[in-house]
Amino acid sequence: MNVLLFNAGSSSLKCSLMASGTGAVLAHAVADWAGAKDGGQPRYTFGRGSDAPTSQSVDWHGYAAAADAFLRDLRKSGTLAGLHEIGAAGHRIVHGGTFREAVRITADVRHQIEDLIDLAPLHNPPGLETLRAAEAALPGIPHIASFDTAFHATLPRRAYTYAVPAAWARDWGIRRFGFHGLSHAYAARRAAEMLQRPVESLKLVTCHLGHGCSAAAVDRGACVDTTMGYTPLDGLMMGTRSGSVDPGVLVYVQRHHGLSPQQVETALNRESGLLGVSELSSDMRRVLEAAHGGNEPARLALEIYSHRIRQAIGAFTATMGGLDAIVFTGGVGEHSADIRESVCANLACLGLALDPVRNANGGPDADLSAPGSRARTLVITAREDLSMLLDIERVLGTP
Repeated sequence: MNVLLFNAGSSSLKCSLMASGTGAVLAHAVADWAGAKDGGQPRYTFGRGSDAPTSQSVDWHGYAAAADAFLRDLRKSGTLAGLHEIGAAGHRIVHGGTFREAVRITADVRHQIEDLIDLAPLHNPPGLETLRAAEAALPGIPHIASFDTAFHATLPRRAYTYAVPAAWARDWGIRRFGFHGLSHAYAARRAAEMLQRPVESLKLVTCHLGHGCSAAAVDRGACVDTTMGYTPLDGLMMGTRSGSVDPGVLVYVQRHHGLSPQQVETALNRESGLLGVSELSSDMRRVLEAAHGGNEPARLALEIYSHRIRQAIGAFTATMGGLDAIVFTGGVGEHSADIRESVCANLACLGLALDPVRNANGGPDADLSAPGSRARTLVITAREDLSMLLDIERVLGTP
């Protein structure tokens, strides 16, 4: 069965056509507008199977337009004779609330996803926009929601419970959910393969670093802690998101500087992170370039970014009582040797030693550890599509 997969991020849409059972990628595309706010041009890349993809600047912007472009190219390229050859579609939904596993999308499921928009304002709306476009083009097939929160359903109560009035949790459902679960789940499985050990024997810290960033403690195959919380705003510093901030700051700026809740939300979600500190860009490539050119705010942004990740790795190692490997994945984690080097700079105390040559030259999937390093440092290509495909096969009962 041919399966269509849509992965809507906060600044991009990744699309794949895969064969169930084998996991072969028949075609893929990425629409990326991360740099559009800085005056850059949105880009669209399409490729068939293992053929070299073609990339072009485009004058359109939006998830529905990107989904339509991919469906058009599947026919135009001859990958499919027609859309009738697609048997199912999978959709990455960032905030799944109380959903603990993937489900077939019904009207009720869609309403529940819509109810969570306020908790993931940068993510659930793009997922829903993509879903509407896909359902309009492919109304006769099952559409499956894969939730980024599901992998974190194994969090123990001590990890997901906030130290706030118990009624907040009991009556309002305030708790830590965690996100990027599809990526963390695949990274843990792939790390076990690379280390040639059962995942049930490993203590891993997986770091998904892209426009959004999070880390997870994966102890013997189960997530036991993660940096993101009730929303995808918590935890590590990101492209435009602040990550963790003293809640007293939020009270202060509203009480003494007249900011409304909406203004605070906009500032923390869209004007903070790399963009907020550097005052330059949310795109890691531009911030790195500026820092190398002597730009002090850009340099500070990178130092904070790496510092937060390093803190999480240390904390999660203590939580698990040991560490076998850390994993870098996601666009920044896979492609920035500078960030990997900066994060690992002071982690020798955890048994980590990064080989500078391997780090500079190694690409996914690779072991970047120096000879004799007790804990390993791995870089792994993010394959949320494979996690989504497994979800679809399980929901539909197909191999």
